[in-house]
Amino acid sequence: MKRTQINLLNSMKSIVQFFTENPNLLSNKPSLKAAVDRLKVMISEMEALEKTQSTTAETEVALKGETRTTLERANAKVLAGVKAVGAATNDTRLKMAADLTDYDLGRMRDNALINQSHTTYELALPLIAQLAEWEVTADDVEAVNTNSAVYDAKDPAIKNIKARSTQATEELKDKSKEATAFIKNTLDPMMLPLKISDSTVYGQYQKARTIINTAGGHGKAATPDDSAPVK
Repeated sequence: MKRTQINLLNSMKSIVQFFTENPNLLSNKPSLKAAVDRLKVMISEMEALEKTQSTTAETEVALKGETRTTLERANAKVLAGVKAVGAATNDTRLKMAADLTDYDLGRMRDNALINQSHTTYELALPLIAQLAEWEVTADDVEAVNTNSAVYDAKDPAIKNIKARSTQATEELKDKSKEATAFIKNTLDPMMLPLKISDSTVYGQYQKARTIINTAGGHGKAATPDDSAPVK
């Protein structure tokens, strides 16, 4: 959330607080009460969008890295067993198919590693009985397949998080503009009669709806309609 949006949100909360402290203003003014209720909804919507916007894919990216490491190790263990079976049976095809080092697996791109995992799994599946001699179990073989599927699902999950964050950023822009216009064009006119009938309370409202621009650490007061437009 941009600083201008944070400042606006704080101003909106200040306005709601003003009406909370002056409930008599709403007691016989249903239209004003409805407007304040709408402002509360806008606050909730902006806070929800801010939460979505601030959600990053860092955790998923870190988990993807851990899953890749697990997948590489699973491949390496099974391939070592397959290569041992090939050597024991003098099967050149098996030895060549399993001739991949940890370095080779580590250099593979995501899609290549996933494809290799499928190859490793299909290669080892009919050899499970023979692989047991080389300390490779059926669970080890299945781990290649399982971790490959988990790893393959990470990219869509990461992209979805980033897409939702981007969408929330755009919606925040629109919601900020809507809130600014609502305060200026709806709440302000409804409160204007108080300027004559109760100038003290009107002054308190004006103070409540003031936006304090704290960007750069310098305080600068501005009303919502005077503040810089949200870009």
